[in-house]
Amino acid sequence: MNILQQNIEFNKFLFDFINQLNLEYTNGAIILVEGKKDTNALVSLGFMGKTIEYCNNNNLSKIELKTQVYDKIIILFDYDAEGRRLTRKILLKLHGTSFIELKYRRDLSFMSNNGIKRIEELSNFKPYIVLTENFI
Repeated sequence: MNILQQNIEFNKFLFDFINQLNLEYTNGAIILVEGKKDTNALVSLGFMGKTIEYCNNNNLSKIELKTQVYDKIIILFDYDAEGRRLTRKILLKLHGTSFIELKYRRDLSFMSNNGIKRIEELSNFKPYIVLTENFI
């Protein structure tokens, strides 16, 4: 598969990824991200739901309170040391009380060949997602 085919496949993946996140939100899930830039990147690609930003004056206790009303917590933290550390903290604190989904984070890393390390980098793909959407 050449580089153009890989980019087209990744753009299709992102298009479906955002649609899936929208569906999850509609069905009672919340997306947990590190900060405002991550939220903005998801919104720029078409995400229409709400997020909770961990680094926006939140601590574990506040996160626990804010996520209680949701059926599922989808963690989309960065794929760096800090993102892994925060993911572990959330898992240790909430795993017994909430359904936590890491699949989307893993899928994003896998489909980008570990090229996407920070969620905010997704905003770079906005023009390509629009093109992909028009040709599907």
